[in-house]
Amino acid sequence: MIETILNGLLPVAFVIGLGWLSGRLGMLHHDDAGVLAVLVVKFALPLALFEGATRTSPEKLGSPGLGLCLTFGLMGTFVLALAAGRYVFRHDLKTSTMQALVCGFPDMAYFGAPILAAMFGPEGFLAVLVGNLVTSIFMLPLTIVLTQLSGNTAESTSLSMILQILLRSVFGAVRNPIVWLPLMGVAISFAHLTLPVPVQNAVGLMSKAAGGTSLFALGLMLYGEKFRINPNVLFNLGMKNLLQPALMAAGCFLFGLSGSIAHQAIITGAVPTATAAAMFALRNKTYTADATATILISTILGIATEGGLIALLSR
Repeated sequence: MIETILNGLLPVAFVIGLGWLSGRLGMLHHDDAGVLAVLVVKFALPLALFEGATRTSPEKLGSPGLGLCLTFGLMGTFVLALAAGRYVFRHDLKTSTMQALVCGFPDMAYFGAPILAAMFGPEGFLAVLVGNLVTSIFMLPLTIVLTQLSGNTAESTSLSMILQILLRSVFGAVRNPIVWLPLMGVAISFAHLTLPVPVQNAVGLMSKAAGGTSLFALGLMLYGEKFRINPNVLFNLGMKNLLQPALMAAGCFLFGLSGSIAHQAIITGAVPTATAAAMFALRNKTYTADATATILISTILGIATEGGLIALLSR
């Protein structure tokens, strides 16, 4: 059990620490993380998900249970946090939406993918692939719609306007390589096609960079972030690090998941808050300080949370 935990988490903590140390020693600057992020999100991770999809059997890809479970866990957390932000913390709609995104959006690209790959091999990317589709098609477009509607009066808001914003957001998400490349891999798997060995080697050479580069970039992003605790941050940590994996476990029960697929879903739920949530907050000029503080502490706690889950699920 100890070996399983160390195999899954020690490399993660080590590479995040290297990224943070590179910033601390002045070898790289905080803004340099943006270049690494482009490499991961636009190239390495999409190809890793593509590779994982082509190597996963159509039976597993075609099973609706994982998609339903991840949608239940991810969007359930988002909706509950949105309601709490609006009616418990009394935030306006834009701020409540940012808090919901911070609570519901897991860092599958930087934190989750390396752990799942270490635990489950290429098949471990299945939860990242499906979870990425859920966030790209449901969570992020809904976030964009709510933040844009928050600046409009009720009189100026119409159903056609909401549909226009939603369709524009979904279309923009689908054009992203992290969405269409994995879908292409799914199509290849369903067609029972095998990529030529030279193509597999070419894709594999780039996809192998996804895990280490993403964690290094995460460590560099976290360097210089302020450690702060307040009721909002504590609530966010409880929602993201504790409630979301619990909802994933409930989803596994509701939709009949078991074995490694169920374990992937629960581990994905325990992944800390995505750094992209802070970028959304910064772009919307709201909830920025609490978002970055949540990401910092959630990442630190995430290592312990994931370790506990791996120990529990390995029994």
